[in-house]
Amino acid sequence: MKRERTDLPVRVIIDMRPVVSIIIPNHNYAQYIGDAIRSVSAQTLKNWECIIIDDASTDDSVAVIRRHIKSDPRFRLIRMKMQSGVSVARNAGLDAARGEYVAFLDADDCYTDAAMETLLHLAKTTGADMAGGRSHNVHTEFKFIPNRKAQVAINNFAATGNPSDFLLLSKQFNWCWIWRRIYRRDFIGKNRFLPQFKTFGDDLCFMLDICHRAKICAECDTVCVYHRIHTNAITTGEFDNYRFEWFPVYFQHINETLLDKYSSAFWRRFFRATFGYLLIETVINPKRLNKCHAAAKAALIKSCAYIPRRYLRLKQRIICWFLLCLK
Repeated sequence: MKRERTDLPVRVIIDMRPVVSIIIPNHNYAQYIGDAIRSVSAQTLKNWECIIIDDASTDDSVAVIRRHIKSDPRFRLIRMKMQSGVSVARNAGLDAARGEYVAFLDADDCYTDAAMETLLHLAKTTGADMAGGRSHNVHTEFKFIPNRKAQVAINNFAATGNPSDFLLLSKQFNWCWIWRRIYRRDFIGKNRFLPQFKTFGDDLCFMLDICHRAKICAECDTVCVYHRIHTNAITTGEFDNYRFEWFPVYFQHINETLLDKYSSAFWRRFFRATFGYLLIETVINPKRLNKCHAAAKAALIKSCAYIPRRYLRLKQRIICWFLLCLK
């Protein structure tokens, strides 16, 4: 009698469409990418795929990645032939994604064990186009250790049909970083990250590009991401000229394509807050600028050309006008 193959159920599971596609861009983070991969492997949600895009790393990132993913077909590695920046890497991940939902994880961060299941449950129960949780800052030496008893626990969630509410959240929600949320892939649609953003500003612009189409956004204050703080991190490292290049690109894109997508009340809050942030980062805290003061000043002045002064406070309008006169 012919025996039936016992490997078929496993193969069927592997061939199923994943519920979530996790996209991890990496460039020279060999010392951290292993932790990120382990945190994905430890997820209580099992039906996922993880697409790792190595952006032409020059360290041993690829060897580390291959060592960690070799026994799990849910991982895929895409290698870029030349360094193109985080936006292009994330776009490659989006183009390859098959999941109903998409999540973005930075190579130096980690998920909590139940992050994907928690956010998926939040998205499904609220019908949200995107669902987010909180992040918890950890130090450079942090090592991810799986918690075998982890389970879904959603704390104090809120859902709204007004996406503007989640673009200017309080600091406890870490503003609108993309890496603490999941998104319906058909909600993202053909939207992609702007390739001009090589290192910073890509997620802020992406969120503005998609949020105005959201019917429901949901947030909870359950920690879903361990966000690593170290000197090489884009958001916390020492200032360099590239830290300012994105300012005028960001405001030009908003001015040319997005002003009619949100209300005047939203833009008043947005521009007043972001202009204040610019002044703090480039003028009020000069010690952090090191040798980049000239680059910061040039980026600030160039940005003022694209910031609609009608949304600023009176003092901010005067400062903006004065800076433009310095050109």
